[in-house]
Amino acid sequence: MAFAALVCLLFSGCVKYSFKGALPSYLKTISIPLFEDRSRRVGLQENISQGVINAFVQDNTLRVVENEEDADLVLKGTILEVQIRRTSISPEEVVELQQLVVSVKVECLNLHTNKALWSGTVSDFGEVSGDANQAEEDQAIDAAVEKVIAEILNRTIAAW
Repeated sequence: MAFAALVCLLFSGCVKYSFKGALPSYLKTISIPLFEDRSRRVGLQENISQGVINAFVQDNTLRVVENEEDADLVLKGTILEVQIRRTSISPEEVVELQQLVVSVKVECLNLHTNKALWSGTVSDFGEVSGDANQAEEDQAIDAAVEKVIAEILNRTIAAW
């Protein structure tokens, strides 16, 4: 009985999995300047930039700081586009379903090494019917933005 308890105690620390340990311990702060916007979509720049900041604040793995001089990492982004993909067309050639794809180019720079922790393009989509109105399209874009923000956070705290 004592042996079983000892074995459980020894291996209990091996079960937990977390991304929080993936970053080097000296990386504690991040600066996130306003993302550049090439999409020319009204409000998207502020929504994505503030959404990324809020995600990092809520996650609390890294402390968000305003000035790059006070940061260990800087996360810069460029909103490339919002693309409409028609994914389902009826036999009468009417668009039945479409995806609104948001693409953001991101670089997370380690200011201690002056090397990228990671960089790449993050894209995701929201779906709407082919006859969607502007409000429905905006909701689909918001859904895509939420997924893009989550991916940016995950890639950064997982350090890949």
